[in-house]
Formats: sequence, C-alpha cells, structure tokens
Amino acid sequence: MRCSSLQHHYVNSKNFIEKNRTILFDWIVFTTSFFLGFIFPTLADLAASPFFSWLVLTALLLYTAGAILKRMPLFDRMLRSGISPREIPYKLFLFIGHWMVMYAMILLSMPAVTRIFRLHPINNTDAAFGGIILAVFITWLVMHNKKQVKKQNRFSENYLFYRELVADIFLLAAVSFLTFAFWEKGILALLAKRPSAGILDIWFLFVFLSIAYILFYLPLRYLFLLEDHSSRQTWQRMLFFFGLLLVRSLFVMLGI
Repeated sequence: MRCSSLQHHYVNSKNFIEKNRTILFDWIVFTTSFFLGFIFPTLADLAASPFFSWLVLTALLLYTAGAILKRMPLFDRMLRSGISPREIPYKLFLFIGHWMVMYAMILLSMPAVTRIFRLHPINNTDAAFGGIILAVFITWLVMHNKKQVKKQNRFSENYLFYRELVADIFLLAAVSFLTFAFWEKGILALLAKRPSAGILDIWFLFVFLSIAYILFYLPLRYLFLLEDHSSRQTWQRMLFFFGLLLVRSLFVMLGI
C-alpha cells in the first residue's frame, strides 16, 4: 500500500514538473536573484576580488553543461509532441544577446582559468579574440536546431526525465546568479547613481530596460522558449516580471 502511495506521489510530481517546467524556471530564477540581493547587499567588493571570477566561471560551466544535457530530452519531447523549433522569428536578436552574455562571462572568468591551468596573464588582444570565438561556439551549441528525425529512442523515459531535470537545475543555478549580478547589482546599482528622475529619464529607463531584457534574459532561456514561445501565458509572465523590474528600477532612480 505504501509502495503504491509513493509511486502515485512520484507520478504526480513528475507530471507537475513536466507541465510547469518553464513556469518554475522563471519564478525560481527571479525569486532567487531577488533574495540574493539581501544576502549579498554589495557586489562591488565581490566583483573586485578573484572570488568573483571563480563564480562566473562556475556559472559559465553550469550553463554550458546544462544546455548540452537538456538538448536531447528537449528535442525528443518536442518531436513526440509535434512542436517545431524553427518558429521563433526573432532568433537573430536572441543570438546576439546570448553571444554578448557569453562573451562577457568568458572575459570575467579569465583570471580563474589562468590560475587553474597556471598560465601567464593573457594579453587583452588574445583574450578578446579567444573570447569571441568561444562565445560564438557556445551560442551555436545552445541555439542550433537539431534535425527532427523520427527514430526509436534508445533511452528510457525515466532517464530522459532525470537528465533534463539535472540540466534544468544547472541552468537554474547559472541563470539565477547571472540575473542577480546583472539586474540586482548591475543595472539597479547603475540607476541608483543617476540623479532624480524626470519624464525623459523615465522614458530612457523604459527603453533601456526593454533592450537589456531582450538581450539578456530571453536568450538565456532560449531552450525553454523553444517550447513555450507561442504561449500567451509565457509572454504575460515575461511582461509581469519586466513590470516588476521597471517598478523597482523606477523606485531606485527616485531614491525610494
């Protein structure tokens, strides 16, 4: 009886995760990044220390590993459900934004890489060129479409589920840290240094945050957008989170 109850609970939990995967991702990322702002009230000291480079490198590795692990179960599920990954019309903007984020992460993680491999400090030209190439490769690795071919999968459904669950956890950890560093201690800290807001400042804030949102957060959830980009609830949720960021940023600018 107890075994049957545990099995029923497992099935319910699995179905809940499958149906709400993208919703859980968005809420956990924004909630985690928000509360990290209370745990780490200032990022300036952390960013100035070598420890910050290790955190960025860890986030980069977790994100890349999570994207690699997620692609196979994701495309397998999309194939079974008849969802096509070639319907996103704004992929070029996502590609540019993703490359920019990866490039910044690679440059910020360079000090940690040189310490791991005991390398001499890399000059700016070599670091910039190598970062460009590696950022393009990671972006291609995440965003290239897998050819949909119907064939019998040699992996069990449980294996694919747990593989994607591990991938989602990796992506959650990486994107939560990046969102915290970029929004909570990057954009908001920058706006806090601006003088009191007027009408033009508010319009600037709206345009600035809109561009930053499109070029930062949406590219990092690209593998989730493949599934839910056509859902009205997805864009309502994105607008809700953007609205929260806009209101918080406005309060910061006004010094409230």
